[in-house]
Amino acid sequence: MALNQIKSMPREGLEAFVADNVAALFEDEALAVLENAHVTPQICQQIARSARLTAFYSVRLRLAGHRQTPQAHAVKLVHYLYWFDLLRLSTDVKVPPTVRRAIDQLLLTNINKRTVGERVASARRCNVTLAKALMFDPELAVFEALLTNSRLREEDLVSLASSPRATPEQLRLLSDDRKWSYRYAIRKALVQNPSTPRAAAASQLRHLRRSDLREIHGNPSTSTYLRRCIERFLR
Repeated sequence: MALNQIKSMPREGLEAFVADNVAALFEDEALAVLENAHVTPQICQQIARSARLTAFYSVRLRLAGHRQTPQAHAVKLVHYLYWFDLLRLSTDVKVPPTVRRAIDQLLLTNINKRTVGERVASARRCNVTLAKALMFDPELAVFEALLTNSRLREEDLVSLASSPRATPEQLRLLSDDRKWSYRYAIRKALVQNPSTPRAAAASQLRHLRRSDLREIHGNPSTSTYLRRCIERFLR
């Protein structure tokens, strides 16, 4: 049967077709069935239970991300997917939340096994959950890539800018970033972090409120250099 016919079958016809042919379906036919708008959880389950069909990577991938696939089968199948397909599915809102949580757990468990290049590529497009795990990656290139991620949130960067785990190099990059360095909460956190290079911290002072400058000036952890800079502003 032509693939276009399979894709456009009505539900009753599709159910009958799969029931009669699941044991003999080819890869492209199984994919056509899964592309049919009338596919049901029962049909997806029949395909997912076929070891012959799920031996095809394309079928596993389509089943794992399909809303109609019973979640027990989808969660099992995500363990047999490639890293970058998992990344894509983790940010696809059409994938059920239960399946995305299973994917997140897989990504978090295996992120430290990836190469630097893979972590850099992941940082550019990952979801918030993985972004938090990559935030303190020892490779500066990973953090640099993370700053370009459209899913990154201000609150996550404020947390980094306030953390003693942040390196001077990360804080300098954040201070120089054209998108994020203009956020007030980030500016203030950068000035308050003793690890921020002093030139980067001083460059943010003129953007802070006088009340915040006084607060930072009175903090014992503020360096003498920054105190002198703040005193010039307060005059």
